[in-house]
Amino acid sequence: MVIRVQAKRAIFKPAPYDTRRGSRGLPGWLILFLVGILLGGGGVLFLQASYGEKRLSLAETQKLTEELKNLSVEKQSLQTRVDASQKVLDSEVRARDEQIHQLKSSLAKAESLIGPLREQLNLFAQTLTFDPRYGPIGVSTSSFTQEKNTTKLSYLVWLLQENAQKPEFKGWLELSFEGRYANGRVETIVLPRIAIKLNHYLHVTGTTDFPAGFTATRANAKVVTEDGKRQVTWRVMPVQIK
Repeated sequence: MVIRVQAKRAIFKPAPYDTRRGSRGLPGWLILFLVGILLGGGGVLFLQASYGEKRLSLAETQKLTEELKNLSVEKQSLQTRVDASQKVLDSEVRARDEQIHQLKSSLAKAESLIGPLREQLNLFAQTLTFDPRYGPIGVSTSSFTQEKNTTKLSYLVWLLQENAQKPEFKGWLELSFEGRYANGRVETIVLPRIAIKLNHYLHVTGTTDFPAGFTATRANAKVVTEDGKRQVTWRVMPVQIK
């Protein structure tokens, strides 16, 4: 009798430090890791597409580039216009400053001439005689001249107080002219009142135009108080025709 002893099949027991790998598939943990990466990346892309900044398309990018270019050109144009306006403004400022300098120079020259003239005028006023018969304000050295064959008349009226120590007088000067028209009609023309203010003296000059055909023969000068209710003085003087 033959007894056959069959060797036992070796049972696989993986050693904890065995580095050999069999021909099995990918480990489960690696698959989970890769799936996590894919899900995470997909989630990020989804969030960016849903809530993040939208990416511009090629057409939108070209349009934006063109708009930026146009804005740059417009900015350059505006800057050129600003520079031109600034040059014009600087030129006007220089011209104005030069004009002001010339006016100041002319004013200084005029003041240098007015000073002596004012002194002469003061001396002339001291030679005028004050006539108290007509009131506290005297009308002296006045002239009224109408140009021949015209309606234009010019006048000069000197008003005078007795001395320079008198209080300042404020009131109105009223001028009226008596005359006749070519057809013989007589009329008196009253001019608008003239505001006056004087200490020692004041000269009032002016011109007026009469109606057509009117020739003045004499002038009436009247001074009234500031309220216009009381007459202070009056004079009647002839009108010269030249």
